[in-house]
Amino acid sequence: MSLYVTIPINENGLIADTQMNTVIAEAIAVAPFNFLDVYLYSHGWSTDATVALNEYNLFSVELSKRIRELAGLNPQPFLEPPQSSFGVGLHWPSEITEDPSSPLNALQLFTFYTMEKRADSVGEHALYCIVRLMLGARPLPPPIRFNILGHSFGCKVVGSALTGIANDVASGALRLPPGTKFNVVLLQAATDFEDLAQGNNYGALSTLPVRVLITKSSEDEALNKWYVLAGRLANLFKTPRNALGASGPGPNTLQTYANSFSNVSVAPGFDHTALQGTSASRIVVADLSPVHQARSQYDGGIGGHHSDINFLEVYELVSGFLFGV
Repeated sequence: MSLYVTIPINENGLIADTQMNTVIAEAIAVAPFNFLDVYLYSHGWSTDATVALNEYNLFSVELSKRIRELAGLNPQPFLEPPQSSFGVGLHWPSEITEDPSSPLNALQLFTFYTMEKRADSVGEHALYCIVRLMLGARPLPPPIRFNILGHSFGCKVVGSALTGIANDVASGALRLPPGTKFNVVLLQAATDFEDLAQGNNYGALSTLPVRVLITKSSEDEALNKWYVLAGRLANLFKTPRNALGASGPGPNTLQTYANSFSNVSVAPGFDHTALQGTSASRIVVADLSPVHQARSQYDGGIGGHHSDINFLEVYELVSGFLFGV
């Protein structure tokens, strides 16, 4: 059995509907649903409620479809097959206004830094609280396998939330139930390429039982060009840093994860078998450049292929990463 809900978050990173706390706690308790896999999704910058809902519906349905298709193959391709699941999509205000006809939308490009900080706030408060609530509602076996996916600034939401969880564990304020796992998928992450390194913004993630999938692409204009330009404008006297979704993780990040990493190239026709042998890697870096180059019909405007994540090869990649091959 599966269940999916969308949770509205306000501009302060707080859950707008307080009744959702009860809904989440009831859904994640062992009985009667017995969910073993939890999927948490966060969108990025400049995404209104309608677009967020459409994106979550499309991605979650197509990903679930591919997972079910793979699960039915003989021999079974998964080391850890997917179980009954509970999906949660976060919608946080990443635009000036939710009204698509508002003249204020012309100013959206100037909200980059505001929304960058807001993404961290949403993670620090909303997503962190959701994960803590779920862990509290399931203190005993069976443990939860968290599959947490972010796109663009949504990766900052994910990173900030799990940093809070890691800090709680380190301080003794939280004890993870035995067997708890975190699978993190960072799709075209709009954050620094060394943010996952020890001592940086999300370096504490490495102390959790976590595996991380990071996609990158040379065809992502938003990250390869505009992210760097924005960094140069914000820090006039510092060398601009690369985005994680442009160049992949830096050497300090790989060292933080004890160089336990694998690289895969995603070309047209890519399937889960390309991930064979990567299940022990704590970081998997997937280069989407080849498949993006082949998708010449895709028109992402000035962002290039930044949001080009809704197609079969990506679903195949995520399916294989989440459940091992």
